[in-house]
Amino acid sequence: MREYVVENEFVKAVRAAGGVAYKLTSQTANGLPDRLVLFFPAKTVFVELKAPGKQLRPLQRKRRYQLMKLGFPVICIDRFSQIKPAIEAIKNWTPGTPFPENIGVKIPELDIAALPHDQSSLDDMNDYGDTFELEDPSVLAGFFDLDKAVGVNNNRGNGGDAR
Repeated sequence: MREYVVENEFVKAVRAAGGVAYKLTSQTANGLPDRLVLFFPAKTVFVELKAPGKQLRPLQRKRRYQLMKLGFPVICIDRFSQIKPAIEAIKNWTPGTPFPENIGVKIPELDIAALPHDQSSLDDMNDYGDTFELEDPSVLAGFFDLDKAVGVNNNRGNGGDAR
C-alpha cells in the first residue's frame, strides 16, 4: 500500500470527525510533517503519514524534535488501524498538557551529538579533519583592494559618472 492511500483515508476521517488536516508544504524547510491537523478549540497536531513499515528519515526526525520542543504533538501514522485512535487522542487532548503516548508508530528518538566537555581539545583542529593552511597576510593585502582589481577611476571631479 502506498503512502497517499493512508493519507487520503486519514484526511477523510479527520473531516468526518469535525476537524481539518491541511497539507503542509514549505519552500524553506524540508522534512516537515505531511499534515497540520486542527480541531476546536485550538487543538493543533502535526501528523506524518507513511506507507506501512516505512520509517521517518533523519531530517523528518529532526523536524519532529524541533516541533515537540516548541510544545506541538507530532505523530506518525502508517496504517488504517492507527487512524481512529489518533483522531480520538487528538479530540480528547487538552492543549498545554502532555499528548497521550503510544499513538501511531513508535518513532526512535533523535540522536543528539554532544560537543566535547574539554574545550581545550578544540584548539587542535587536526582532530576534526582537514584545515586550511595559514596564509601570510601580506600576500592577501592586494586581494582586498577592489578598486585596483576592477580598474575603477576614483576621480569624480569631472561632473559625471566614473565610467
